[in-house]
Amino acid sequence: MRRLMFRKKGILEWEEMEPLAITGENQVIVEPITIARCDLDLPILRGETLFRAPFPVGHEFVGKIKSVSEDLANVYSVGTTVAVPFQISCGSCPACLNHHANSCESVPYTSGYGMPPGANSFGGAIADEIKIPFAKQMLFEVDKKIDPVGIASFSDNISEVWKLAGRFLVQKKDPKVLVVGGHAGSIGLYTALFLHQTKKAEVLYVDTDTTKIQLAESLGIPVEHFNIFPKPTKKYDLVCDASANKQGWDFAVRSLGRNAIFSSASIFWTNQWEIPYLEMYNQGVEIHLGRVESKDSMEALYPYIQSGTFTPGKIVTRTANFKDAKEAWLEESIKLVITK
Repeated sequence: MRRLMFRKKGILEWEEMEPLAITGENQVIVEPITIARCDLDLPILRGETLFRAPFPVGHEFVGKIKSVSEDLANVYSVGTTVAVPFQISCGSCPACLNHHANSCESVPYTSGYGMPPGANSFGGAIADEIKIPFAKQMLFEVDKKIDPVGIASFSDNISEVWKLAGRFLVQKKDPKVLVVGGHAGSIGLYTALFLHQTKKAEVLYVDTDTTKIQLAESLGIPVEHFNIFPKPTKKYDLVCDASANKQGWDFAVRSLGRNAIFSSASIFWTNQWEIPYLEMYNQGVEIHLGRVESKDSMEALYPYIQSGTFTPGKIVTRTANFKDAKEAWLEESIKLVITK
């Protein structure tokens, strides 16, 4: 089999390796059929993060089961379409049992596919096949009616929708929500689309990028375009930051109303970061930062996708064949999906 490796800054290479094999109980081997490029993948390839090569790439994917361990023969069928959380989790440790599968205690902390520290142990999704440990915990069977291209990002960038907005909608009645777009390009768009389509909030999407503004506007999402983020003049009940830049972050935190909720998908590679502390304190702001809970978020969002209420496939802007993945993975696009 072959897989795509990140060798050094800006360089990807195909690597040939032995086919994967079942080595124990509760294991499944899956053939990825759609693999989405995460918003973080291009910054990784450009050397803008703390992740260092070499490692296999790709962590958002949907696949078909190729083989199963003997103990699962009556549980999963070969050919079944499945989505797989990108975070490795056992389902039985204290963290998993407390709905923190992103912090599973059975594997090294933050282990996952396609990124360190887990990639060299568990592999990447741009590959002929990928091995799924803890299969009963990890596999998420997908309705045959759902286009796997549209949910290729299900395990991460789509799941961020629940982290940023979905889980808070029960706390606020008819909230006014601001989604600040930016370098976490698809995450902001997925979030705005979910809020717009479910009609659970009054949403405004803002960005300095005209391409993303045009896509959001074409989907009926209320938008506002800025050349540079100005001083905010309106306040919101929930602010979802997907900017991943200082100007967008400042605009987001200054747009918080009284007793508002602030959530962020931005990653800043530093421990030194400013917030308007006194202003936020006086207004009674809740701040929610941290990595997505992949498995729980998938479970929460799936009914909206299955019913057709939420159609994340509308955010996919480019597809490319598996054989062209090496070149396509390096090219700019809002949401790229590699297909087989």
